[in-house]
Amino acid sequence: MSDCPSGKREIPDRREKLVDWDVFTSRMLSTWIRRFTKDVPIANQVADQWVDVISQAFHHGAYNHEDYIATYQDVFGGKVRGTRLIKFVSFYTISLMQGCLDKGVEEVLMDYVLNLEDGIYYIYEERLTVLPPVFASKQASHYLAAIELLAKYRHAAYKLQFVVDWLNGLKNENGKWDMGKSANDKVYLPLSDNWRKQETRETDCTERIMCLLSELSRDGSTLEKYYGKRRRTP
Repeated sequence: MSDCPSGKREIPDRREKLVDWDVFTSRMLSTWIRRFTKDVPIANQVADQWVDVISQAFHHGAYNHEDYIATYQDVFGGKVRGTRLIKFVSFYTISLMQGCLDKGVEEVLMDYVLNLEDGIYYIYEERLTVLPPVFASKQASHYLAAIELLAKYRHAAYKLQFVVDWLNGLKNENGKWDMGKSANDKVYLPLSDNWRKQETRETDCTERIMCLLSELSRDGSTLEKYYGKRRRTP
């Protein structure tokens, strides 16, 4: 995989003309490499490029599309027109930059992503500040996948406390979570070999949600920031 972003090899897929193919494939491959290891220089270099682009796009405290285009062209070269411009609110870019952004950029990026009407491309394409209407659903499972991505942004994870409150109110009488049979999408669930038994499904759903809650309250920083902000609110 690391040979492809470096140009030593090419992936077998047909080159698409409607996207900046080289930028897209280097981002895609680097994302998957960094999900396994942070010790591959070429993948880290691609991550740094996207950090530069996003940091400039948000450096005034809010997203500026002109700054995004200008920095994108400066970093990746050439002029980009129309649909060839790669949108950054997607699984790949959000995953790629985890742990790389400064605190201020993380916070404004989090606000931007949470309030975007079409969510995170490839993962959950609805506004993330609107909770899924039905918890026992595939939609809710995909919603959690988006939150799991954002939870890795440690400086801004406190902004996800509303999800913690939502999940804590959804435990069943056994103190566990059950997302129902329809959440079995063969991507995020199940964790076990099968869900023939309800107790196995509950165990899988509970394990997934507990991992997310643990991530969101790691070191107590998320809860402290959230409740600190609430105390200061009139």
